[in-house]
Amino acid sequence: MSGHAPHAAVEAAQLSEVAPGVYSYVQPDGTWFINNMGFVVGTDSVISIDATSTERRTRAYIDAIASVTPNPVTILVNTHHHADHTHGNYLFADATVVSHTACREVMVAAGIPDYSAVFPGVDWGSLQFRAPDVTFEGSTVLHLGDRRIELSDLGFVAHTDGDILAWLPDCRVLFCGDLIFHGGTPFALFGSVSGTLDALDVIESYGADVIVPGHGPHFGGDDIARVLGEQRSYLRFVQDAAAEGIAAGRSPLEQAQASDLGAHARYTDPERLAGNLHVAYREAAPEGYEFPGVPQAITDMVAYNGGAMPRCLA
Repeated sequence: MSGHAPHAAVEAAQLSEVAPGVYSYVQPDGTWFINNMGFVVGTDSVISIDATSTERRTRAYIDAIASVTPNPVTILVNTHHHADHTHGNYLFADATVVSHTACREVMVAAGIPDYSAVFPGVDWGSLQFRAPDVTFEGSTVLHLGDRRIELSDLGFVAHTDGDILAWLPDCRVLFCGDLIFHGGTPFALFGSVSGTLDALDVIESYGADVIVPGHGPHFGGDDIARVLGEQRSYLRFVQDAAAEGIAAGRSPLEQAQASDLGAHARYTDPERLAGNLHVAYREAAPEGYEFPGVPQAITDMVAYNGGAMPRCLA
């Protein structure tokens, strides 16, 4: 596919203190299954926001936490059900895992999926399934000493059915999971294009000083308006392309192949356009379009890539 190494080095992960006692753990290059996590250090314990995809990567993340504090991780939050954020749950043996109710339901139904056909060559390690222990809908608050970590759902489907935001009001840091792919192509195949657009409005309403996305670098200041604007621009491009394709009688794959990504071509994982268009077609023409299912959408993404599998360096 390219001259890249078969795996992105775990040593490339960037541990940053984004506020006192609050850390982001950003894994370059943020492509398939290379996600971000973060953690909050208290006097006696640690709360982690998400795990990661492989045993090797999760152990490296646990080592990074230990480089900051000897305190144990007692709570692990899953921002949504996708495997790159949840596969590593089992390595946090002493932690209570918290998620949205819908997140747990999907995880229990799916177990540990076999991704070998789409992502060959990934060393997943000796994964063991670990479902969340505590679930909620609406909102809840985690207390770490005097610090509050406010967990809230969106009330609608966005990246998935069961996305949650983790907000630290004292330092105005927001962890938003895969509602944002900073520098990457947004992905709505398991959710909603319009819902993801609405989620960006919710994120903006927090007035955060720092946002930690599910993939790509954390950002703050003037970059918040820029990144949110870029994500909105892409999602509206998908909606416009769907309208064009429906009017022309093209399939989602045919429309993806006919579309000029323009400025969006610089984002990683461009094949997601074919998958996103399936969702946008369903939303634009609910009576006239029958969704063929995720496997077909993934097949279309491979076809969009000229037969090459999605680039995964995990």
